[in-house]
Amino acid sequence: MPPMIYAICYVSDASKELKNEDLRLLYKQTIQNNQRSQITGVLIYKDGSFFQILEGEKQTLISLFEKIKEDTRHSHILTLFSKESVRVFEDYQTGFSIVDSYEGLESLRSFLADKRDISTTSACVEGIIKSVLKV
Repeated sequence: MPPMIYAICYVSDASKELKNEDLRLLYKQTIQNNQRSQITGVLIYKDGSFFQILEGEKQTLISLFEKIKEDTRHSHILTLFSKESVRVFEDYQTGFSIVDSYEGLESLRSFLADKRDISTTSACVEGIIKSVLKV
């Protein structure tokens, strides 16, 4: 069985002032920072909402999530889960991915369907994507 790590999953409302250029900068910073900190996962932006799952060392994630909660680019942060898990997104694209299109969501769904056997997190995330993001 793969080693256990920690996972945090949340949804939030994007700031109304957030523009496309702000999103591009956010995506770039997110990928760079998470790769440097060995954090895997996915960030989804759809219809003014963010959905993110982060995987990594527990203290690293807890510290990062505290910073995320203070970020003014979003509000109404709802933690969906915060738990031990196996790493699901390690081999998904670059280890950390931005999903902001229908095609990206379909690719993510297919990836998660293939991972159902190794992690309950995969099934949980797949269900959240279907219900919260209504895709």
